[in-house]
Amino acid sequence: MRSIKLFAILTILFSSIIFAKAIGPNTFYSTIKNHKVVIVKFWAPWCPPCKILTPKFEKAKHIVGNKALFATYNIDLRGEPLNRYKIEMIPTMVLFVNGKEVDRNNSPMLTAQEIADWVMSYTN
Repeated sequence: MRSIKLFAILTILFSSIIFAKAIGPNTFYSTIKNHKVVIVKFWAPWCPPCKILTPKFEKAKHIVGNKALFATYNIDLRGEPLNRYKIEMIPTMVLFVNGKEVDRNNSPMLTAQEIADWVMSYTN
């Protein structure tokens, strides 16, 4: 039993280091307000272009490191942020600085380095 709890704790810690932070309607606003630079990928698990973008988004996270927070928002969760930010197609990456949208991109064809360079251009 103790090893199962340890495994669960390590899984949570490890996934937060490896993967972008999963957010939803209840955590969206606090996330974009509590970090200087945040990139949110709006996506859905059934979306083929989202599947193309995901590994590049995760690799870009590793390139950027702790200079920005990478987060994902599954649109199947619905929620007010989808309406407020007019998310009409997926994948959509929205870049926030100090809680305000500054840029967005809908291309699943960007490379990891292009995503990282785009995010880094707002970290200075």
